[in-house]
Amino acid sequence: MEILTKISRLLALPLVGLVVLYQKTLSPDHGPLSILCPYGYCKFYPTCSEYARQVLLKQGAAGLPKIIWRLLSCRPGNAPQVDLP
Repeated sequence: MEILTKISRLLALPLVGLVVLYQKTLSPDHGPLSILCPYGYCKFYPTCSEYARQVLLKQGAAGLPKIIWRLLSCRPGNAPQVDLP
C-alpha cells in the first residue's frame, strides 16, 4: 500500500508543475492577469487551481477525481463555497 502512495505522489509531480505554470501565466486569480480581477475571479475558496495543487500534493494522482469534480462544479448558477482538500 505504501508503494502505491509513493507512485501516486511521484506521478502527481508533473501535474503540480503544470498547475503552478498555469497559476503564474494564465490564471486570472494568481498570475499577471490578476490585474483585470483585483478582487479575484474564482467563486470558490481556495481557487480551483490552488485546490488542485493542494490535493495533488496531499493525495497524489489519486486525488484526480476530486479535482475533476471540483472543476465540473465550477459553473454558472452554482453557489460560491469554501471547499478544503
